[in-house]
Amino acid sequence: MSDSLLVRDVMRIGVPTCKESDPIEKVAALMLDQAATALIVLDEEADARGWISEARLAQAYLQVAQSSAASATSRAGSPLTAADIMDEDVPEVPCDIPLQSAAQLMADMGVDHLFFLHHAAGRAWPASVLSLRDLVRVLAGPAYIKDQGAAAPRLSPLDLFRQRYGLSARR
Repeated sequence: MSDSLLVRDVMRIGVPTCKESDPIEKVAALMLDQAATALIVLDEEADARGWISEARLAQAYLQVAQSSAASATSRAGSPLTAADIMDEDVPEVPCDIPLQSAAQLMADMGVDHLFFLHHAAGRAWPASVLSLRDLVRVLAGPAYIKDQGAAAPRLSPLDLFRQRYGLSARR
């Protein structure tokens, strides 16, 4: 394990997102489909408004289960949305600090994720994320973090578009 690792060497580029109005069922499905343990909640202008972790979803499950038990019918009131369960205080970290410092911040703040958000024109949008799982990967050795961080190989924007929409490359 290298003491000289920075957050940018280990963080994962790209952060799953959802809309404030998305029902929690959709949020849960997004997290499962993207193998994510947290995501950023965006408003209609794509500005970061909060974040949701698996722990928040577990709390939402309890809330839904308790309201279902209290009512013989389906859930009372309207379904829970991402805005109802999100944490508005997104834990941020600069990407150029030592990884050890970020790990200490996570412990001090009691969070399992730190995000790097771009800020411009009064808005913030997610760029990368560092989770406890990433720290476990560092402990496991360099082979487990070789495809992460700012230097990780990434698809071109055109290739990402093709992948997202199931298009094959031109020949």
